[in-house]
Amino acid sequence: MHADKQIYLLLGADPEFLRLLTGGLRITGSYAFEAIDVKALERRIDGVVLSENTEDPIWVIEVQAQCDPKIYHRLLIDMGLLGERHLGREVHGLLLFITPAQDPKTKPWNRHIARDAELPIRRVYLSEMLQRLEQTQPEHPLLATFLPYLIDDRAQLREQAPLAYGRIQQAPLADSARKHCLDVFQSWLLARFDDMTLEEILTMLGELTPLEQTRAYREIVAKNQPIWLQAGRKEGRQEGREEGRQREIQFALRLLRRRLGDLTDTQQARIQALPVEQLEDLGEALLDFTATAELDAWLAAHPQRPKAVN
Repeated sequence: MHADKQIYLLLGADPEFLRLLTGGLRITGSYAFEAIDVKALERRIDGVVLSENTEDPIWVIEVQAQCDPKIYHRLLIDMGLLGERHLGREVHGLLLFITPAQDPKTKPWNRHIARDAELPIRRVYLSEMLQRLEQTQPEHPLLATFLPYLIDDRAQLREQAPLAYGRIQQAPLADSARKHCLDVFQSWLLARFDDMTLEEILTMLGELTPLEQTRAYREIVAKNQPIWLQAGRKEGRQEGREEGRQREIQFALRLLRRRLGDLTDTQQARIQALPVEQLEDLGEALLDFTATAELDAWLAAHPQRPKAVN
């Protein structure tokens, strides 16, 4: 299962995550964590920590989930390229291996790193960092986030996943850091349960409406009910319709905020005016949204229907 992209996402999500996962890398003040393309060489550097404080070094971070005998040399090349681009600033490098098995221990860097704490290249094993975190902060949300990556047994993972998901949701994190953790957690779950759809994954985690409340289920049941029973329940359905619509609205807003961040007042008002059928359509469509522009496009394609005149 690939991990590089998700780990880069976590490293850039929160300065505390960066410190814990790299064995103590601290950045003073604001910083950017980004990927940089060196177009002249057709080369991409995936993890660059660029502090706004010019006295701080620039850090190049390479995440390695597989053994690459050239990784030490590539890191040195990337450090040189960034040093050329940011003349006058120190450039340091950090190799983040998932386990010691991925470390080729290239000479002469291997023995220098082990002996010289002042060397501008560091080496960290993520497995050791997570073990240390489990000993010192066993309830930390990062441990819950890594659960799908660390547990081999699928049955055990399926049992523990909802609890871990809840821990991330309830953890005292900034909204952006929480969103990154939830996205990484869901991404790894999808990779582990590749025979399940995203809707099934979210249902397992308790995020989606149970089957009995979905539109498809209600239509199947209605077709198989006797006419007298449908008539007898019509009045009750009318009374509960608005209450159900409000639940659909809150569900849609909650998922949208998690995927896209804060919504504008206009977007919220448009969503709150949707009928139940369109709210259910939105609940399916939003699973593919990655930007607020996609939500705006969906709302534009689903204008508010005029209310029926009695």
